Amino acid sequence: MTGKFVASCKEDLEVRNCGFAHLPAEEFVKSQWQTRTKSIFFLLYRLALAIFFTGVVINSVVVAVERGEFSKYFIYLTHWGILLCMGTTIMGAILVMVWHFHPEYSEKVCNSDEMPNAFKIYWMLHNITLILSVCITIIYWAILHNESMPVDPNNILIHACNCVFMFLDLIIVAYPVRIWHVLQPITFGLVYCIFSVIYYAADGTDRFGRPYIYNVLDWNEPGKAMVTVVGTILLAMIVHMLMFAIYKLRVKIYLRYFNHKPIIPTNSTLQLQTGKCDGISMVYGSDNKAFSISERY
Repeated sequence: MTGKFVASCKEDLEVRNCGFAHLPAEEFVKSQWQTRTKSIFFLLYRLALAIFFTGVVINSVVVAVERGEFSKYFIYLTHWGILLCMGTTIMGAILVMVWHFHPEYSEKVCNSDEMPNAFKIYWMLHNITLILSVCITIIYWAILHNESMPVDPNNILIHACNCVFMFLDLIIVAYPVRIWHVLQPITFGLVYCIFSVIYYAADGTDRFGRPYIYNVLDWNEPGKAMVTVVGTILLAMIVHMLMFAIYKLRVKIYLRYFNHKPIIPTNSTLQLQTGKCDGISMVYGSDNKAFSISERY
């Protein structure tokens, strides 16, 4: 099993896997576990997740206003992350709604040889949001949290539930995780790093008036700050590889226990059945290798 996973990693590291080409595109509006082309349960799940994260953002804004800290709301990476959770899940819900209620659109997607741009944007947002949520949770509870920070509902929602629900989403959805896509959350993190430098240079302060946003990202001590930046990049890479392994395990479990026909992914070299959206983007074949999946281009 380890050998298959390593071989799968090598295959995924091919240059062609850097981009956003992936077929069948309908995987982005389906669950790994649904048996039909459209699922009302997956639609309701998508709507519920979008409503939940919208509620989390509204609650965090209300708490910031009540504490007189809203002027500093947008400087924190935690709030960037929860806003991304909201935006990503709302976009996901909209895409599934369009897929569900507009058959002409779903037919167009099924018969196309290229992914819609909206799907590509959503995939990128999901990649960034998933890794960012996990990293925020780990860094906050392992490094930043102290006794002066109350473990109240708002704290749990923005520093724990974000990670839990995005991780569960990875298990539910049908689309893949690619190794090269780790560059997306890293790039987002570097954008925040640049923002923190500009904010420091402009004499910005945190909500307590201190000359930094986070004490581990204090540019008065650039060496210490750079250690934080490099350490966060390494953490993002480790988390992303873990998510890649979980994605592979998800597919393997589906193939072994939930799909009772011998199947291979649509990216196989075998001839594909075009124009059909049947199940979770699989076609019939003579092989069953959960750890030899690559995308069709």
